Amino acid sequence: MMYATARCTQLQTCSAARLTRNFGDLGTCVTREALECTKQLGATDTGDTEATRIACGSALAAETCAVFLGNSLPDACFAPGPNAGTCAFTDQCSTSYCAIGANSLCGVCQDTPVVGQSCAASSCGNTLVCDSTNNLCETAVGSGKACNPATPCDHALSCVGATTTQNGTCQPDVATLGGACDSTRKTRALCSADAGLTCSTTTNQCVAQPLGSAGAACGIINGTDSECEGGGTCGTATSKCLAPAADGGACDTKNGPNCLFPARCIPSAQGLTTGSCQILGTSPSC
Repeated sequence: MMYATARCTQLQTCSAARLTRNFGDLGTCVTREALECTKQLGATDTGDTEATRIACGSALAAETCAVFLGNSLPDACFAPGPNAGTCAFTDQCSTSYCAIGANSLCGVCQDTPVVGQSCAASSCGNTLVCDSTNNLCETAVGSGKACNPATPCDHALSCVGATTTQNGTCQPDVATLGGACDSTRKTRALCSADAGLTCSTTTNQCVAQPLGSAGAACGIINGTDSECEGGGTCGTATSKCLAPAADGGACDTKNGPNCLFPARCIPSAQGLTTGSCQILGTSPSC
């Protein structure tokens, strides 16, 4: 519980907007993070212990918000186990990398991904990012650096001015309410989602990100992207916010509802988007 409290408190401090989007409130965040922590500690061959989880929580709490909200975890959050086979968590693997799909309960321990490796079926590990334009692992670059589809910007930066024939430049997302922005990133950066802002396509200014509860309208409304709170998803058929399905409940990776972390939607058969919300660490196979 100390780990979960540290992680969620840091999230609330660094981005209350993200806490609201992902969990709804601090109490829910702590409960759900503690659930994942319990499953990790109980996993077969894990190198994790209560002491390593506490150390990880302390390391996260000591990070700057820019680092905490980024793409990597501190070294203290890794406790490699002896496993080289199936896995559900990184700390079961001697390589500290479990190749597991977003809608799977089991993966396989593998070497840490390298630049150019496919991320179509799993993540890019702790230091690289998955570029959605080409599904390849890439090294994110910092502010002021050249960017393009094969060279993405780091967290909280927008690639501004990139075209099919020339690089753009990584610029900080706008974190000021009313600040000038460009949702197309042709001339200016996007607005900071961490600060709870989104770019209005009507005014080209940063406005407060609308977050609706279950049943509220969502999607682009009057030029503003309206999202859902508490881990909810915007239903593709209704453009209404859907509350996350309960653990064990029915879910749909395409149309919603989805699941509340650490549960993930596991399709009932290959090729389907419908399934049930299940939690990593509950499959006897890994």
